[in-house]
Amino acid sequence: MNLRLKLTLAFVLVAVMAVGLVAVLANRATAVGFQRYLESGASAQWQALSQQLADYYAAQGSWEGANSVLRDSSLGPETGGYFLRVVDSSGEVVASRGGGQGHNSPAFTPEVSQPIVLNGRQIGTLLAAQAGQAGQGSRAGEQYLASVNQAILVAGLVAIALALLLGIALAQRLTHPLRQLSQATTAVAAGELGQQVAVTTHDEVGDLASRFNAMSLALAAAEKQRQQLLADTAHDLRTPISIMQSHLEAMIDGVFPATPDNLGVVYEETLRLGRLVNDVRTLSLAEAGQLPLDRQPVDMSALVAQAAAAFQPLAEADGIQLQLDLAATPPLFADASRLHQVLANLIANALRYAPQGSHTPPCVGIRIAIEANDVIVTVSDTGPGLTTEQQVQVFDRFWRSDAARSREQGGSGLGLAIARGIVEAHGGTIGVRSAAGQGTEFWFRLGRGD
Repeated sequence: MNLRLKLTLAFVLVAVMAVGLVAVLANRATAVGFQRYLESGASAQWQALSQQLADYYAAQGSWEGANSVLRDSSLGPETGGYFLRVVDSSGEVVASRGGGQGHNSPAFTPEVSQPIVLNGRQIGTLLAAQAGQAGQGSRAGEQYLASVNQAILVAGLVAIALALLLGIALAQRLTHPLRQLSQATTAVAAGELGQQVAVTTHDEVGDLASRFNAMSLALAAAEKQRQQLLADTAHDLRTPISIMQSHLEAMIDGVFPATPDNLGVVYEETLRLGRLVNDVRTLSLAEAGQLPLDRQPVDMSALVAQAAAAFQPLAEADGIQLQLDLAATPPLFADASRLHQVLANLIANALRYAPQGSHTPPCVGIRIAIEANDVIVTVSDTGPGLTTEQQVQVFDRFWRSDAARSREQGGSGLGLAIARGIVEAHGGTIGVRSAAGQGTEFWFRLGRGD
């Protein structure tokens, strides 16, 4: 049984239960109310007949001929009403209508006893016994209840029909996006990533559709990155392998002599290949959350000064000013070698792009600040800056702002991705602020408890 049929049946079941409950309650309330109405009406009729008999007695001075009053009453047995008797103050029957004779007759068991009063004195009693199985009031009550029940039945059938139509419509509306999600999920499972479904509501189903769309796009983006990773890895592995292969073949064939210089070229390519393999392994461990960290108390100011000192000769050779603004920081519980790798990536990146800006002389600034319980390290340059799109992609694997130039210089495009992985492995955050033509500022934040 599919969901649409289940929802439809649920609507119909609720309607049937509601109609049944309303029918029972309405029938009971109507029966009680109508019975009270009949009783109040009958009481008025008995009082009216009693008053007529009293008036007759006052006019005649006796009960002789009182049967005429009973014959004129609408309460008689001919219409399914009552057997009527009038007894005087001594208990003798002085008038009757149906039901045999005699006050003590077994066929006459009074159900109504209405005093007949004249001038404050009881001159007799009006007695009435039910004629047959049902009286006029009972038949009227049954007829009224039957009409009420018929009206409830018709209304119930109409309500059930409307509930069925409404259930079908709502079930269709609810299950249509779910069917779309099911079809899209099947397509994603078959490898057709990036599937999108229409979001037509703002309820839980619409929220589910929105989350599915976001997941599908994320899967498509991840698949694209995976394919790009394979292509870039193959390219970066092929370059040093090709160089080593060509030089070794040349030396084997005697084209190049096996001199230290020629062997040094092969050795440099093996180092480059090793660095690429290590970078890929480090990034894989970081993204899997399995990057090993040797946490020890670290003086962040000293670590930054040490990293800057390592790049000072390179900065001077390129005419770049290296400016430090280091605040004293309490020890961080972190892996010093991993954080040094982050700083090295950020500083090397800044030195690479600082000379490309319009600022003369080019400058790279490194600053440490304390905010609340966090240590914030900022590395800025006076380079050309990054566009908004580039800022979104800058931490992606193998991303390069100038792919051809970076590959020629040996850059793997993994440095910033590795830096992000290391910072996040420490429980921190990393980001970038930049504007085209105004330089770039990379920062990372570490908690003092991290």
